[in-house]
Amino acid sequence: MDNSFKLFEVILKVLEVLNKTEKLNEILNFIASSVCELIKGDSCFIYLYEEDSGELILMGSSSNLGAIGRIKLQMGEGLAGLVGKERRIISISKKAYKDRRFKVFKNLKEDTYEAIISVPIVFRDKLVGVINVQHINEHKYTKSEKMILKMFSEIISGALEKVWLYEQYRRKAEILENILDSIIEENENIFEKLESIIFSMLKVPVKVVENTKIRADIKSQYFSVILANNFLTEEQSKAIKLLLNHADLILKNRKLKSEIEERKLVERAKGILMKQGMTEEEAYNYIRKKAMDSRKTIKEISESIVILKEVKR
Repeated sequence: MDNSFKLFEVILKVLEVLNKTEKLNEILNFIASSVCELIKGDSCFIYLYEEDSGELILMGSSSNLGAIGRIKLQMGEGLAGLVGKERRIISISKKAYKDRRFKVFKNLKEDTYEAIISVPIVFRDKLVGVINVQHINEHKYTKSEKMILKMFSEIISGALEKVWLYEQYRRKAEILENILDSIIEENENIFEKLESIIFSMLKVPVKVVENTKIRADIKSQYFSVILANNFLTEEQSKAIKLLLNHADLILKNRKLKSEIEERKLVERAKGILMKQGMTEEEAYNYIRKKAMDSRKTIKEISESIVILKEVKR
């Protein structure tokens, strides 16, 4: 089969997988296997760059990574780290494991292979990761193979960056969610809890109120913190701001849940009234007027309609 046709065929398959799934592990393993298919490599590793830590993390492979554990490289460390730092292709045709630029991991049998080529994945001048392809026997990498790998990495870089960013945000959200759950219970008074936590940090009287135009020592989207002693170290200030940002997320989530619950309740109440002969508009206007006349909320009136219906059953 013509090399150019083969390249297009493999790229099409990879793009189909990228469009069909957001499972990073599945995508990377498929890409690794496809790269091996392109240049007849014996194995392929894919490292992704984590900007927060400044590390390249081994995330995908043409073989099973399950028993290997997580391998990380600093920028400039090992061949992949050097390629990530310099953003250029590096290849070694024989005795790669003896090369001074190569970092050997004893639990990777691929690190005893003779030849290796390492290619950066860059999107809009931003490092996404590095592809390493290994050959068991000596292999002189041709200009054509280097061009194919470079073209392949260029084509997949944008889609891969998007999936990788999503995965990092998802992980951060999970970590943050666990932290928040351990700090504040779902029905707990968030203002009192924040006061307690900040007091334990600073050992000075503190008041946390809803964010208003009043002067406050520290503010976030929803909260204002007033301290008896407003002298804070930079570290203390950062810690409190981080805590408030976390609390903002909790409050935002509570508000969203409350809005969804209210919407569902109103819809149920409207449904009950519509079965009695009202139109949807008439049902909503009835609920709203009842709320205004009784000085109650639309949610409270909707709830009473639903409860009354349940009682009559």
